[in-house]
Amino acid sequence: MPSDRPAHCVIVIVGGGPRGTGVLERILAHESVISDPSPVTVHVVDPFPAGAGRIWRGSQAPLLWMNSTSADVTMFTDETTVVTSPIRPGPTLAEWVAANRDELATHTEIADEVPGVTPASFASRSLQSRYLTWAFDSAVDNAPDHVDVRVHRQTATDVVDNGRTQSVHLDNGEILDATVVLLTQGHPDALPAPRETRLADFASDHGLTYVGPGYTADLDADVIPAGEPVLVAGLGLAFIDWMVLLAETRGGRFERSDDGTLHYTPSGREPLLYAGSRRGVPYHSKISYSIADARPPLPRFFTADLIPGDGLLDFRRDIWPPASKELAGAHYHELFASHPDRTVGSWEEFDSEFSSLPWGSPRLTELVENTVPKPEDRFDLERLNRPLGGERYDGLAQVQTRLGEYITADVARRSDQYFSADAAVFSALLSVYMTVGELLRRGRIPAKSVAEDVEGRLHSFFSFIASGPPPERLEQLLALNEAGVVQFLGPDTAFSTEIDPANGAGLFVARSASHTDIVATRTLIEARLPVASISTSADALLRNLHGRGEAVELRATEDSAAKLAVDGTSRILNQDGSAHPRRFAAGPWVAGHNWSAAFPRPRTNAGFFRHNDALAAEVLSTCAPFR
Repeated sequence: MPSDRPAHCVIVIVGGGPRGTGVLERILAHESVISDPSPVTVHVVDPFPAGAGRIWRGSQAPLLWMNSTSADVTMFTDETTVVTSPIRPGPTLAEWVAANRDELATHTEIADEVPGVTPASFASRSLQSRYLTWAFDSAVDNAPDHVDVRVHRQTATDVVDNGRTQSVHLDNGEILDATVVLLTQGHPDALPAPRETRLADFASDHGLTYVGPGYTADLDADVIPAGEPVLVAGLGLAFIDWMVLLAETRGGRFERSDDGTLHYTPSGREPLLYAGSRRGVPYHSKISYSIADARPPLPRFFTADLIPGDGLLDFRRDIWPPASKELAGAHYHELFASHPDRTVGSWEEFDSEFSSLPWGSPRLTELVENTVPKPEDRFDLERLNRPLGGERYDGLAQVQTRLGEYITADVARRSDQYFSADAAVFSALLSVYMTVGELLRRGRIPAKSVAEDVEGRLHSFFSFIASGPPPERLEQLLALNEAGVVQFLGPDTAFSTEIDPANGAGLFVARSASHTDIVATRTLIEARLPVASISTSADALLRNLHGRGEAVELRATEDSAAKLAVDGTSRILNQDGSAHPRRFAAGPWVAGHNWSAAFPRPRTNAGFFRHNDALAAEVLSTCAPFR
């Protein structure tokens, strides 16, 4: 049984994926320069391989790709990183593959991929898994002598206070005696929500097929019938995974014609996918030219120090206006710098007035109209967020034409430096996210606003603009549409169930507000991740904490995500409002943590490293009385 006081500092990290690996690496970096070292034990608990974890495990189908280029993924700090512990440089994914190409090519599942990987490639998740595993092993291999890292391929089921220590219970009956606990489980599943249960029950009662939310690599694509119409709710990254699996694993082939156009030859075993969402369009294609060449000076208009006072802020009144101005300022800076022929006057003249004007003021609108003649060159937030907003169509046939034109233009635009202002907005979005993260750490955003505005509107906008698929995926989508395998439903699509009064047969039904055509099928796929929930998490540890009042979930509405509440130091909040002094959490299911993305881009002073470094310092400071 655990003792009341450990003999030395014992840290338990629950979750060995990228976030857990990143914090571990910073803990080891801090400990490498400690003047008077004393023993430290770090337990890493994860049923999946350490480094990759569940989401990035190597057993996934090589057809599933990352949505970042190999040159834009790193697990190592560099000269731009501002942290208090030592910088530990290392290779990007692209550099690591280049240095280990021969060895990697011996692995059957990635052997065909490895020879063709370049810095511009979108690597498979299977290949990324090996990089993450190597990064974890490298950190452990370089650990200071006084730090002992132990890996447990088990699942943590509970964390219980034991006086000055905590007991971490594993599913094999083992109990780890911990000074400090850090939860970094990544993307835990959730038990079915009431809506999902109703849909599953309806499908069961009527002999239909319903595939609820989940991680595509974990789901069984074989249950989707061949040759039948299938509704797909969602056009984000999960939809892209489904699209690929239901085409290429069914025997279809993508081929390029002599003019470079991608075409799809069906096998006849594919389903007919009818896909729709609120926006009605897929995420924007990844930018394929150099983003660094269009990086404006950031931040300028939106920093934590520029927002006066120290009280709680109203997101729409205090945060979104200067954040919007940051995005617009980056757009116009790049337009004047790289495309002066599309502007009137000098940047200095424009900026001197732009900088002083409130966002949304009539004079600012007038200034832009006078200095940027073409409307398509002006920054338009609403058009960015809802590109098809307000459009109406005669029916599904017209939707296919409009979406085909839209996606074709989007792929072309994201590879054309004529539109390099888009890249500047991308960089500004990253800056906005980091400032929001700093405001969260300072405790200036109310809990309800974290759930509704940060986790809701801001994250949705960021994902749509900046976290889209590789360009080739959208080319494949166009080819599948041309081949009749994918049909678009249009914006503001709603999915429901209906029973035919004539025969009592049940069906899944989709309607778009943009036209009057209705699609009814016997199969529905919810192409999205599970909605985060702590109280109904499939992770027993999180459910247990919540059940005892030792965790709080932040939720904007009944149907929105309910994420774990932490304070500005990432300490887990109890339901009485206090923070547990020796219990931390980090990751995408923690409220407000999406600003610190899982995979940092090199040489950008990425929030991933700064967050991990600050968290490692907090964890180690908590250990101080036990050393």
